[in-house]
Amino acid sequence: MNRRLLAITLTIMLVIGGLVAGLFSGPIQKALTTQMTNMNTMGKTAAQGQASPALPGKGTQQANPTKTPNAGNMQNITAPAQTNVLAQDTFQRTDQLFWGQASDGRKWQGDANTLKVFSIVGATGQIANGQSTVNAVLGPVSDNANALLSGSVNQFGNGVNLGVVLRWTNGQNWYKALIDGEHLSILKRVNGQSTQVRTVPFQAQDGKIYNIRFQAIGAMLFAKVWRNDLPEPARWMITLSDPDLKNGQAGLRVVLQPTTVMSITSFQAVPATMGNDL
Repeated sequence: MNRRLLAITLTIMLVIGGLVAGLFSGPIQKALTTQMTNMNTMGKTAAQGQASPALPGKGTQQANPTKTPNAGNMQNITAPAQTNVLAQDTFQRTDQLFWGQASDGRKWQGDANTLKVFSIVGATGQIANGQSTVNAVLGPVSDNANALLSGSVNQFGNGVNLGVVLRWTNGQNWYKALIDGEHLSILKRVNGQSTQVRTVPFQAQDGKIYNIRFQAIGAMLFAKVWRNDLPEPARWMITLSDPDLKNGQAGLRVVLQPTTVMSITSFQAVPATMGNDL
């Protein structure tokens, strides 16, 4: 009897347990499934974070970004000054009496800052309103030099000429390459004695801008001239040897008449080398 009652009681308990398990198995399974899904997602995210860094522009900062130069600082960078120019003037300054300070920062010497025939007019170095021979020199004393002058004369004739000087030490010692409207010539003056060393025909027109290039290397002198709107001649028009003067400054020496107006647009002198002796 007791065994039968025990068996019936166990059977009833098993039935009740099965009913309870059937009622709650769905919610329990759902909870366990959600927990496992969250754990898997977190693991994948962590793994991806280690393998692939976040890209810039996605709310994160890129490690070791490339630095960009500060544009404001670049405005303070200046190109190195030219060291191979002995003298230079472009005359790009306001109108004034005398030639004053050249564009290279040096002050013109000779007569350029003492005689009133010199002035700056319309961004050119003007020489006018006089009747004389005048000099304007610029830069340090040198031995081998190449000078280039660009300028015009309103009217040639009656002794008027426009010239470049090299190895100028004073009004009594210099070499000069000049145009007078009909010729290109090289003159020299040594201890007050002037000599025309060489001359070649060259027709220069009134009012046209001409370039005169004059070079001295050792005892050799070279000269050529061409109109400013034409190419520079490949070869020198005058080549000669003269050992009398060894060094001096570069500049201009001109002869004026009362109605003469000369307009110098640029002047430059650089050290000469044998590669320029064509």
